Amino acid sequence: MSFSERTEIIYGSDAMQRIRDSRVCVFGLGGVGATAAMDLVRAGVESLWVFDFDTVCESNLNRLYFGYRSVIGMQKTEAFRRFALDINPAASIHSIEDIVRGAEAHERIPQGCDVYLDCIDSLNPKVNLMAALARGGYRFASSMGTSGRIAPERLKLGSLWKSSGCPLAQKVRQRLGRLGLGPGKETQCDISCVWSDEEPAPTALPADGSIPGSTINGARVRAVLGSSPFVPQAAGHLLASWAVRAILDSHF
Repeated sequence: MSFSERTEIIYGSDAMQRIRDSRVCVFGLGGVGATAAMDLVRAGVESLWVFDFDTVCESNLNRLYFGYRSVIGMQKTEAFRRFALDINPAASIHSIEDIVRGAEAHERIPQGCDVYLDCIDSLNPKVNLMAALARGGYRFASSMGTSGRIAPERLKLGSLWKSSGCPLAQKVRQRLGRLGLGPGKETQCDISCVWSDEEPAPTALPADGSIPGSTINGARVRAVLGSSPFVPQAAGHLLASWAVRAILDSHF
């Protein structure tokens, strides 16, 4: 019995083959992206490009889809590959241990993928990637803020320009607008995204007492965001479902 037999009952053999033959790229393997990428493997996608510069640490274990003590210290891309191949040994996983940022974003996008998922959680790299994907005419969807939330039923899948109640989505819209993208701008494009209208919990100060917004050794100190397994993983499930339906050209 094939691991994809139950999936094929839903889609049929021809559509199942289209899923197997598809190529998908996932940017970011955090709480959202790890779930989306693993879902795509389970759904039958056999060619994936995954980007992430980080390693698995203990604080990831409360939400990372492949987060286990056995992979602490391992590159997230390598941990993903290990579990992906344990599901489907026929999968082809292309790992890029880096972050997409700045003016180089368009140069880092793998060509020939059917669908791209932006699951980056840092604002500047996220906006630069989204702008490059939109200007390049790539088919993609993005995740907005999932930190500090506990209610997956508050998630929504739709147009970024119609999203509301998500502080990150608001900042993304503003920055894309300043780059000339969006309704009424020089580059008019619709962008699908997953967002939550649940108000996030307040952030915490870093344990070392450093001040958010300050700079230490050239790196900007960030406040600590709370997280749960519920909302990031639910958002990843939504994005993976969107990707499969996009591959099959369903209406959504």
